[in-house]
Amino acid sequence: MKGTLFARPNLKWFLVGALLVSGVHQLTTTGRSAAPKLAAPISLANYRASDEEIEQLVAYAVQHPSPELYCRVSKCYENRGELRRALFYLRQADKVEPKD
Repeated sequence: MKGTLFARPNLKWFLVGALLVSGVHQLTTTGRSAAPKLAAPISLANYRASDEEIEQLVAYAVQHPSPELYCRVSKCYENRGELRRALFYLRQADKVEPKD
């Protein structure tokens, strides 16, 4: 085991490989998979979302159905005082099975 391969590795290639792995990891974890900003938890109890924001959230919920998204839509309508629509989306949340 006195070979030069193990005694003096070429650190330049090790660094290039590490940067490549880091770059691929960055692209795969933060790529174009971001949800709309309304997919974040609604922190304010009285937050009133605009029609455009709710439309974006509903479109995202239709494409990627989950009970949490439908509950968020329901909460937005509840905060606006539109209780019938809020109830409709709560029922939609009950129909969708969570993906595990």
